[in-house]
Amino acid sequence: MSDKLKVIIGCDGSGYPLKAAIVEALIQDGYEVKDVGSRADNTGYYLDSAEPVCKGVQAGEYDRGILVCGTGQGMNISANKFTGIRSAICYDIFTAKMSRADNNANVLCTGAWLMKPEDGIKMVRVWLNSDYYDTNIYGLDRIKKFEAERKSK
Repeated sequence: MSDKLKVIIGCDGSGYPLKAAIVEALIQDGYEVKDVGSRADNTGYYLDSAEPVCKGVQAGEYDRGILVCGTGQGMNISANKFTGIRSAICYDIFTAKMSRADNNANVLCTGAWLMKPEDGIKMVRVWLNSDYYDTNIYGLDRIKKFEAERKSK
């Protein structure tokens, strides 16, 4: 049994080439990876992947989620609509590491149009291996409070 994280990943048609490269690399690294599609270049709508990825992380079935589209913007906006999801849009190693360190992001969104596959793979590896430093004891508690208040309205 692997001590690696369980990862769920999805994309739209624009994100397919980068997602495919990331899936292959993570499987080679020994991660348990569930790929929810898209399964071909230039096919699939971003919400078709955002929902199962976020619900999988939300339910605790997966430790982290990854969403890839052309820019990452649509995926990120959609992902952050799910309670308990802390999605971050990242385009490089620094933003990926800081999304974990400062915000304990559990979903990474990125854009295939903005990077080479090898750079995306490096970024994802750093994100998956970065820890939350819990330097702001009020941050995540306040987010959870905002979510609870929104639900009660």
